[in-house]
Amino acid sequence: MRCRILIIFLIIFSLTAKTQQTDTLIVGYNPSPPFLIKENGIIHGPSYWLWQKIADEHNLSYKLVELTLDNLLQGLSSGVVDVSASPLTITSERLEKMDFTPPYHIAHSDILTENISGRQKAMEFIGSFLSVNFFRALGALAFIILVFGFLEWYFERKGNEDEFGEGLQGLWNGFWWSAVTMTTVGYGDKSPRTIGGRIVALVWMFTAVIIISGFTASIASSLTVSQIGSSKNDIQDFKNAQLGTIQQSGTDRWLRGNFFPYKTTYSSMDQLVKALRSNEIDAIAYDRPNLQNVIKNDSLSEFRLLNINYNPQFYGLGLNRELDELLKQKISISVLKNTEGMDWKVLLSEYDLE
Repeated sequence: MRCRILIIFLIIFSLTAKTQQTDTLIVGYNPSPPFLIKENGIIHGPSYWLWQKIADEHNLSYKLVELTLDNLLQGLSSGVVDVSASPLTITSERLEKMDFTPPYHIAHSDILTENISGRQKAMEFIGSFLSVNFFRALGALAFIILVFGFLEWYFERKGNEDEFGEGLQGLWNGFWWSAVTMTTVGYGDKSPRTIGGRIVALVWMFTAVIIISGFTASIASSLTVSQIGSSKNDIQDFKNAQLGTIQQSGTDRWLRGNFFPYKTTYSSMDQLVKALRSNEIDAIAYDRPNLQNVIKNDSLSEFRLLNINYNPQFYGLGLNRELDELLKQKISISVLKNTEGMDWKVLLSEYDLE
């Protein structure tokens, strides 16, 4: 009797152990700061934290494997890799080859360029004074000064010959008086003496205040427009620029789909930054969180982020399509549960992602 009970117990134990036993998952990752950072052999970041929480909740055995983004995607598609601990952009192209958890973060692509030096800024400012808009405003200002200078000369040329007089010299004196009066310099070397001249002067003094304000604003506007026109503040402004991005990334796919012909792909952010420094590329096009991390670690202020938001991206964990459906469901539920709490929000804030 005791022997029979022992056999039954062993069978139940064997079945329970077999049910609870799971194969070791191959978890691929590609360092993608700030979501997944590898420093001195230690991995951390919100995305890796999320995967650890999932693994602990379901007692999952796994092995981490570092891969390039291209190899990670191929591994998930072929079934060699079971799960991606790195954030992957959910796209229709990828959904044909693998599954994803619900998205746990939304980001946009952005542009990173080299910072403008003080010398370049000075040259751009000087160049703005040579713009067509600036010369238009300056020409209009000279014209209005000439009109009132001519009127003043017309009334003063006979009654005040000493200060205005006839001919070109008189016209020049009228122009000079008009400019001095408008700017309220008040040298006093030219002053109207006739009734007509004083009436013109009175009108000019009151209207010049408004006119000079308007023309000052116009000149300032022309300089601003020229400066804005020389800068790039839209992704379409980079159509003919040599852009660099990560191969097989969501941004790479977006650039290809939107006909950006001048594009070079690299396998890592370090390679991209090196290419930008050596002028192999004009700018880096990639996910904004990753580019913000470059700026965060840019102690020499070499780069600037242009805040050009395009290509919205939804980040999720990639899953091998052949993975057990129940396990995929558990992982997805865990993603939602762990990203709905305050711990997730605090974590994102710590990594400057909020």
